[in-house]
Amino acid sequence: MHYKLRVGLLALLSLLLILTGCASNNADVVATVNGKEITRAELDKQVNMTVEQYKQQGIDLTSKENKDMKAQLEKSVLDDLITKTLLMQEAERQKLTPSKEEVDRRIKDIKATFGKEEDFKKALAEVKMTEQDVREDITFRLTYQKLVDKVTADVKAPTEAEIAKYYNEHKDQFGTPERLEVKHILFAFDGKVPNAPKRTEAEALQAAKLALAEITQKGRDFAAVAREKSDDLGTRENGGSYTVDKGAGTTDPAFEKAAAALKPGEITKQPVKSAYGYHLIKLEKIEPATQKSLAEVKDQIAAQLESEAKQAKFSQFVDELKKKAEIDNRLAPKTGDSSKK
Repeated sequence: MHYKLRVGLLALLSLLLILTGCASNNADVVATVNGKEITRAELDKQVNMTVEQYKQQGIDLTSKENKDMKAQLEKSVLDDLITKTLLMQEAERQKLTPSKEEVDRRIKDIKATFGKEEDFKKALAEVKMTEQDVREDITFRLTYQKLVDKVTADVKAPTEAEIAKYYNEHKDQFGTPERLEVKHILFAFDGKVPNAPKRTEAEALQAAKLALAEITQKGRDFAAVAREKSDDLGTRENGGSYTVDKGAGTTDPAFEKAAAALKPGEITKQPVKSAYGYHLIKLEKIEPATQKSLAEVKDQIAAQLESEAKQAKFSQFVDELKKKAEIDNRLAPKTGDSSKK
């Protein structure tokens, strides 16, 4: 009796351990793609590598203020992992995965750019990556390109008519507007420009008039006065030099209008008020607008249109794969059937 009870308890304990183990493993799975599991560890690893890359750029995603940004990053990384898994499955089905030799050659090329092996390892350590991580990334990239090449192999080059149509509808992409090379001196007020002296509007206007008198009446060099007095830290050190692209909408309208009214060598007779303060403006020279001909940019447009057509076809291919696949994204909001994402 005791023996049977002991066996029964052991069997029950074993069953509980199995069930507990299954529950634990199941909880560690964040998504499945046609039965292939993506674990929390895999997701965290990719997220942490991306967090380190942001950190190298001075952005700390682990801080409280960036909490939402990190949550969005996690969602985005998981979506990428799901897509990568799906594409790798399709590539394996079509026997398009790269050979070990192909991956080895690419690794060798990457190492060569660092010069020394220790420099390569140091760079990996800085972003918390291993050589195996690099190998896996290269494997995916080569696989991805093989798949893209096969799926888009029948995409035709754009016709002469399509190229001409694009050129005529996007001429501004292939030229430059008339450019005004100017020098200016800014006198900011009411805190419109960071780190500028505290002034009222009247004080800024008076300071601008005094500086104008120094230049026009006392003969002081415009650039020298700009380096001494301008509140525009971005142009002060180079004597106030600034380029106005006419009609591009990148310059304050009042500033552009005043600059366009000048002839080369002329200075505005009165300070010009903009959204930033009062300016003194001197026109140095005018660079005429340019426009490349269709013949000059024909190959560029053809390559762009063909690339866009291939991207569109491959995106459609990926969408179709996702529709047919059994995908369970367990971190996504539940809105009905989660098997198709």
